[in-house]
Amino acid sequence: MGLDRLPEIIKEVIKEEDSFTIISHTMPDGDSIGSTIALSRALKLAGKEVVACSVDEVPRKYRFLDREGIVVNDVSDCGSGSLFVLDCSDVFRIGTEPDFIKGFHRVINIDHHITNNYFGDINIVDPEASATGEILYRMIKELALPVNLEIAEALYTAIITDTGLFKYENTSPETYQVASELLKNGVNPGIAQRIFDEYPLDYLLLLKQAISTLEMWDQPKMACLTVSEEMRLQCGASMESLEGLVNYAKNIEGVEIGVLIYLNSSGEVKVGLRSKNVDVSKIAERFNGGGHKKAAGFKIKTDYQSIKEDIVKISRQLT
Repeated sequence: MGLDRLPEIIKEVIKEEDSFTIISHTMPDGDSIGSTIALSRALKLAGKEVVACSVDEVPRKYRFLDREGIVVNDVSDCGSGSLFVLDCSDVFRIGTEPDFIKGFHRVINIDHHITNNYFGDINIVDPEASATGEILYRMIKELALPVNLEIAEALYTAIITDTGLFKYENTSPETYQVASELLKNGVNPGIAQRIFDEYPLDYLLLLKQAISTLEMWDQPKMACLTVSEEMRLQCGASMESLEGLVNYAKNIEGVEIGVLIYLNSSGEVKVGLRSKNVDVSKIAERFNGGGHKKAAGFKIKTDYQSIKEDIVKISRQLT
């Protein structure tokens, strides 16, 4: 449901409910964290009691948005009232037991993934939006909630990260309009340099190891990087250092699909997919994953060699 059909019940919930919990998805990216922090700040300025949480820590490059430590990691101690689930195509992306959402008066699902399965009591899902942050900006304006500099920074971060600094095809004229309005709220566009151009040393060390695993296949042209937990720990890298590695596979000239396979010590295989033209969300869906047409992923417990073979086979069926 787009914001042009925002149900009146949302306005009633904001007006009548005193307590809210907001949760992002696991391994949060800029859209997830930016949206969580922005909505939390907006609701607090409106006089509401808010708990913002994520099962994983705020990534290092987004901590400037959370100077006060708004986002907590102990979701078992999250608040009550109504629950906002942001940027999650299904409840499993929260990273907790699905029953977690049953302890709240209402579940409000706000997302822009085309694979969203509408798990909320209220669903605001707009696949045409560039980011969940774009949807939230429209919602905050619709509800006449306040927007200060900190909220604008968080929403701007959400949008520029999910559009690749306006490079991706999900960027629309409305995206630029929202970004312009956020800049008018005092956002310094230089925050993009901090997010996109600065890397910790451990990330570059891990990238060096990942590149050494490069494999390529034809029909369609695919490139795959494989990273193990052992490699990550040898580099002193955190889980957030995995973010963005898959783009080095996808950005090879002539490659249509980039794949990043991460093997952890429990035997779980996490797969990130990026593409130039192929709808990789359809590949992810075959493994109960999800995402966007050009950015998707899934996790599964299986032999990673067979996963590579399956990905190649399914990709050939789709092209």
